[in-house]
Amino acid sequence: MNVIGFTDAGLIRVIFDGSEAVSFVPDDMENADRQKIAAWEAAGNVIPPYVSPPQVLGPLTARQLRLGLVMNGYAIEQVEAAIDAIENPQDRAVAKIEWEYASTFNRTHPLIAQVGTVLGLTSETIDAMWEAALTL
Repeated sequence: MNVIGFTDAGLIRVIFDGSEAVSFVPDDMENADRQKIAAWEAAGNVIPPYVSPPQVLGPLTARQLRLGLVMNGYAIEQVEAAIDAIENPQDRAVAKIEWEYASTFNRTHPLIAQVGTVLGLTSETIDAMWEAALTL
């Protein structure tokens, strides 16, 4: 059992063994699943508190994204090399089209994480760079 934590509604997010789906268990001791969680707690575990979802960062224009990269010491050629290194030809072609022709970029777009990984950037670093680029 993987107890993820409370939700903002007071439910307990949990993934039970043998399942990939997240269950939402009411914090009601008459509930059988809540009783399983209570046994887990009795073994010394603690339900993590509710954590509000991360701030959703607004989209960047292509200009803001490129300036943000350059101002943080990353050459545009590094991004292009990361895209060129994508093994699947169709995925590589899609990434090139996105990079060359998209007028805006969303923080959650898979290309951002993919290029960030190749450049050695953590999610937190990308967030910080993204937030700074929003002001450009």
